[in-house]
Amino acid sequence: MKVKRMFDVIMSFIGLLVLSPLFLLIAFLIKLSGRGPVFYKQKRIGRNFKPFFLYKFRTMVPDVEKKGSLTTSSSDKRITKIGYILKKTKLDGIPQLINVLKGNMSLVGPRPEVEKYVKMYEKDYKEILKIRPGIIDLASLQFKDESDFFREKGNCEEYYVHIVLPEKIRLAKQYLKNRSLWFDIKIIFKTILDIFYPVQKIEDLIKRLTPYHRVVVVSIQILLLTISNYLAFFLRFDGKIPPFYFKIFLTYLPLLLFLRVIFLFLFGLHRGLWRYTSIQDVISIFFCISFSSMTFFAIVRYGFGNYSYCRSIYLIDALLSFLLLTGIRMFRRIHVVLNGAKSYKKKLLIIGAGDAAELLLREIEYSPQYPYQVVGLVDDNPQKKGVRIRGVKVLGTRKDLPCLMSREDPDEILIAIPSASGENLKGIIEDVRRYGKPVKIMPGLWQILSGNGLLDQIKVVEPEDLLFRPPVFTKTEELKSFYTQKRIMVTGAGGSIGSELSRQLAQFGPEVLILFEKHEESLFKIDLEIRNRFKNAKIISAIGDITNETRVGEIIKKNQPQIIFHAAAYKHVHLMEENPYEAFKNNVLGTKTVAKLASQNGVEKFIFISTDKAVNPINVMGMTKRIGELMVMEFSQKNYETKYSVVRFGNVLDSSGSVVPIFRDQIRKGGPITVTHPEVARYFMTIPEAVHLVLHAAMMSEGGEIFVLDMGQPVKILDLAKRMIELYGYVPGKDIEIVFTGLRPGEKLYEELFNND
Repeated sequence: MKVKRMFDVIMSFIGLLVLSPLFLLIAFLIKLSGRGPVFYKQKRIGRNFKPFFLYKFRTMVPDVEKKGSLTTSSSDKRITKIGYILKKTKLDGIPQLINVLKGNMSLVGPRPEVEKYVKMYEKDYKEILKIRPGIIDLASLQFKDESDFFREKGNCEEYYVHIVLPEKIRLAKQYLKNRSLWFDIKIIFKTILDIFYPVQKIEDLIKRLTPYHRVVVVSIQILLLTISNYLAFFLRFDGKIPPFYFKIFLTYLPLLLFLRVIFLFLFGLHRGLWRYTSIQDVISIFFCISFSSMTFFAIVRYGFGNYSYCRSIYLIDALLSFLLLTGIRMFRRIHVVLNGAKSYKKKLLIIGAGDAAELLLREIEYSPQYPYQVVGLVDDNPQKKGVRIRGVKVLGTRKDLPCLMSREDPDEILIAIPSASGENLKGIIEDVRRYGKPVKIMPGLWQILSGNGLLDQIKVVEPEDLLFRPPVFTKTEELKSFYTQKRIMVTGAGGSIGSELSRQLAQFGPEVLILFEKHEESLFKIDLEIRNRFKNAKIISAIGDITNETRVGEIIKKNQPQIIFHAAAYKHVHLMEENPYEAFKNNVLGTKTVAKLASQNGVEKFIFISTDKAVNPINVMGMTKRIGELMVMEFSQKNYETKYSVVRFGNVLDSSGSVVPIFRDQIRKGGPITVTHPEVARYFMTIPEAVHLVLHAAMMSEGGEIFVLDMGQPVKILDLAKRMIELYGYVPGKDIEIVFTGLRPGEKLYEELFNND
């Protein structure tokens, strides 16, 4: 990009020329503040992994690298007094213009990192460092107060490496996708605006004045009307108001203001929210000024008989009053845009191009704090293709989705068809979920009316959105033919897996479905749900403990199930570490009881639900489940009438005790989110996915197998936490803090799905 390079060189040269007096002043102040060099040089990794020395004004004590972490907070004692000012005002980065002239850097581009951090994320930097790093980028806008950001953090470097740096890498990749000279100019403009326009101070002032909103609104307008009348005289007499006319100005100003205020109240301009200024407000201001000016003219000219009040002043004053009253409202609107403007917005593809989509686009347009950039609309009506709604183009129909997803690469998909039937909505969701992107659904009108804002009411964070892969979809015809008219028993039927097993089995029309559960409330809920959803289903709900051989035997003997899904188990790792006897009693002895009685009562198939924690177990829960697996395999070898099998899988999203509901609750409370270790990773599936595949495994079972579900690649819990934060519209580590608490007893960093043998 020769044009970009030329732009960088010219602007850097002009910048150094213009800022040379400031440059010399800062250098003088640094030397005056103590010993040490003026410049701080640090080795950074540049384009194509070529190292270079980055120049900055020294803000810290000499030999800082020998005295602690590379990452600093604003409270770091190593920062000098002049250094604190330079960091706060961003003036410490002026010498980097020299790096631009030397060809090491660009004005705009991904920020260069030290070699240590580049090696940690080498795969990402292979993509990022295809271009020159820059002085400013999207990340420098988002983390503009980085030193203050680290002030409350215990371990700044750990937080930077695992929370901030991945976010910077994501924004760097976003820059790569959008980079152009025009995009660079926009980032430069936003940076200058960010430095010189005090958005936060103005926002704080507005918040403090909000309780006195009505008084403040009227007072500001009176002040502006006074200024406009004075300026009318000032302009009429070319900046020198004669004493005679200044006396006229003072004499009639109270009357003018009195009339203006009356008409302000008549047209409702004393109570409007300026952030929502519309064309209707502008029209009201026009009529308010017009009528009050005409009334003022009539009273002064014909009531008081004063012909000395210049006619041109009436017109100039009316024009200036209109411009100032409109301008203050526009300023408030612009301030809302600047306050909500984000350097990086998530790309959103909307399914549906009707009234709901128009309402949504309007909300996004008028509420810039929402972090969305709509890349297009998709609608099943082919005649809408190419049509624009509020400037956003209808890109095609759902048949065009494969091409559109590849081309636009949206971060999220939003379904804006609240009038769609349940069956149609389900089809649309299945259609878009296969692209592995988070999917949100716009609610119906009554749900919107019950909330504060349209976007606030959009359903958010379904388990499928957290998979980092498309969910598994398979046909159910085979399952239906296999399970129809079967007698099936589910132990632990009130739990996360057991209840979903019960739901999916009920839809296949079994002869009888026996729900066995020791927790009364859980059993009541799943029993009620299935009876309401499947009116013809025959349900037997049995309360009992799997360790009670008499009760289990009674239920099996009486109902003669052909298939038993054994899902009952204690599964919380840290609780089982503290209660090993109960873990052994339930997970081992309980499993032995149900498996033995299955054989004695002629059950055709026994499916044991196991876990990845049974592989090379290091905790009580994993060990008990591994013993359970070995027992089931032993039963399989001794008995040929009952076919015993094991189905093993990892964590299921949104199950009781999983991280998803915990994180969801922590986010709703404003944080922090707690993660045990930045490197801890787990395999994940959704509950419906896992159960669907369990049913397939049971159908395929011939006895003696350990089925292992393909769960894709393991997901870091930290990445899952960050994705959840983003789905709720926050910035990880900035809006919602992430705290590392350390691994609990019995926890592994990584889980496995297979034994060595």
